[in-house]
Amino acid sequence: MMCVVPLFFGAVAMGLSIGNAVEATQVTSDVGRMYGEGMDFTSAAAQQLVTSLAQGYSLTSTGNAVLIMSQITTVYTADCTNASVSPCTNAGSPVFVQRVTIGNTSLESSAFGTPPPAYVDSLGNISAANYMTQTTLTANGFGSVLAQADGDVAYVVEGYFTMPGLNFLAPLFLGNGASTAGGFYVRAIF
Repeated sequence: MMCVVPLFFGAVAMGLSIGNAVEATQVTSDVGRMYGEGMDFTSAAAQQLVTSLAQGYSLTSTGNAVLIMSQITTVYTADCTNASVSPCTNAGSPVFVQRVTIGNTSLESSAFGTPPPAYVDSLGNISAANYMTQTTLTANGFGSVLAQADGDVAYVVEGYFTMPGLNFLAPLFLGNGASTAGGFYVRAIF
């Protein structure tokens, strides 16, 4: 019994953790697909849809999950020329052109950085004049994740989902998206 009982509880905890990770991955992937198809996640109806998809998580400002949606493009010199923007400070760099967040933003931030709120309008959009010239709008490290041709836009959804009570299992999953804080980070790019 001394061996079987801990193994049983370990198997149950492992099963719960894997189930939560699968749900987190599916929610992030589904939202990414909808975001890539052009769904406006600043609308209440779209946010309600996301909340219903993530039934096991609370996507509120004080909840246990966050979804960070970003449109990222690489600025080319021709883009700056066509927009009559000079100097073209961000030429050759991936930049944020939109950022929308649903959920508890204090849980996790984007792996690629956070655009300053002063440049983001109420719909999450960032003007071309700003993203072509403001270095604070570059998506740090994104170029090593995905190379973009001129005109390409990547729709990136990053999700972080806390898994309370299962913190002791996180070291088993490190490298697979788990963190020692008891959460699961997942990313979808379309």
